[in-house]
Amino acid sequence: MAPTPHDPASPAPRRRRPWPWLLAWMLPALVVALFGFGLGAYLYLVVSGETFTGTREVDRPAQDGSPSFSWNLRLTDRVTVLLIGTDITLDHRRRIVPVARADTLLLAVFDPGRDRISVLSIPRDTRAHIPGVGTMKINAAYAFGGPGLTIRTVEELLGVRVDYYVKLGPQSFVKLVDAIGGVEVDVEKDMKYTDTWAGLYIDLKKGRQVLNGRQAEGYIRFRKDALGDIGRVERQQKLLLALFRKMKQPAMVLRAPQLLRAFTENTQTNLTVGELITLALFASRLEPADIHTATLPGTFAPGYWEPDWPRVRQVVTSMVYGVDPEVLAATRVEVLNGSGIPGAARRTAARLQQLGFHVVRVGTAPQRAEETVVFDRSGRREVARLLADLLGKALVTTGASADGVDITVLLARDYSAHR
Repeated sequence: MAPTPHDPASPAPRRRRPWPWLLAWMLPALVVALFGFGLGAYLYLVVSGETFTGTREVDRPAQDGSPSFSWNLRLTDRVTVLLIGTDITLDHRRRIVPVARADTLLLAVFDPGRDRISVLSIPRDTRAHIPGVGTMKINAAYAFGGPGLTIRTVEELLGVRVDYYVKLGPQSFVKLVDAIGGVEVDVEKDMKYTDTWAGLYIDLKKGRQVLNGRQAEGYIRFRKDALGDIGRVERQQKLLLALFRKMKQPAMVLRAPQLLRAFTENTQTNLTVGELITLALFASRLEPADIHTATLPGTFAPGYWEPDWPRVRQVVTSMVYGVDPEVLAATRVEVLNGSGIPGAARRTAARLQQLGFHVVRVGTAPQRAEETVVFDRSGRREVARLLADLLGKALVTTGASADGVDITVLLARDYSAHR
C-alpha cells in the first residue's frame, strides 16, 4: 500500500492543565530550557490547530527503557529530544493544505553526566532512507508519517535512539522573540529577499542590533547566499546562543506570562509538564559555553545534502555519547539474537556498525532470553554503557572470556518492546 501523507492538523488529545501556581513558580527555569535547547530559535513555522498536551503520543512513543525522570525533578539520565519545525504547503489558490514537511530538524541531547546540552542540526535536504517510503530528502518524512515516521527516520540515519519530540505551531518563533522583547544579534551582512508567495519579506542591514520577532525570523530563514540551507543552519545556531544568553537575564522572569502563552498555544509534545520542568531546571544552571552545536557533516550534491558518514559517526559518538570514535572502532562486538524476532540481530548489528563499532559476529543465541544483556570483557565502561543506552537501558555485566570478542550483546524479548 502506498504511504499516505500525514495530516498535521489532526486534533491532539487534551489533558487537564497543571496547577497555575506550580507552573508560575517553575516558569522562569522552564523558559530558559525552552530556549536553551533551541525551541525558539528553530521551530518557527508549523500548521495551525496544535496545542500543548503533555501526553501527545507519536507512532513510536517513548516507552519503558526511555530515560527516567526522578520525582525530585533532577535529571539523572541522558535524554534525547527531537525538535521538529514544519513548513506550510499551499495549493495553487494559496490555501493551506494538510501536508507539511519538516522544515527544521534538530536532535537535542541533555547530558547530566557531562553537564551540557548538545544540539545537532540536520539539514532539511539531507538524503535519508524513510522507512516504508524510500530514499529522499529527510524533510518528507513528516509529510508521510508525522512525528512518528520522522523519529524513526532520524534514528535510522544517525543510529541514535530518540526518546521524545517537541513541535511548535504557526508563527511561534515570532511570538516567542517578541515576548522576550527582541534579541540582540550581529547580522553578518545585508540581507534582502522577498517571497510574496510564502509571505516572506527580509530587509536587514549589517551590524549588531536588536531584532524583533519578524526580523529574527527573516534572519534565520534567509537562504539566498552561497551556502544556502547550510548558511541558514549556521545562523539558527548563532541565534540559539543569543536567545539563551537573553533568557539567562533576571528581567526575563517578568515576561513569564507572555512566554507561557506563546509556548502553550502552539506546542505538541510527548513530554509531560513534570519532564519539561526537569529539563528546564537542568538547562537553567548551564552557561552558554555548555551549549554545543554542530551541523550534520556532509557535502552538496544535486538536490541533496549528502552525509559524510565517517565524519557523521565522529560527531554523533562525540556529541551524543562522549565516546572517542577510535575506541568504538577498536571494540569487537558480537550480537546474538535471543529475542525470537527474525532479523533483530542483523538490524542491531547494522546500527552499531553505522556508529563505528567493529561487529565481528552476528548469530542466534542457543535459547530464548528474557532480558537483554551487554556482556563486557573489555573493561571499557563508557562503551558498555553506550551499548546499554542504545538497547533501551539493557543490563551490563561482566562476561566470560570469548575468542576474538570484547563485548557480547544478547537481545531478548524485552528488547522488542523498545524498537
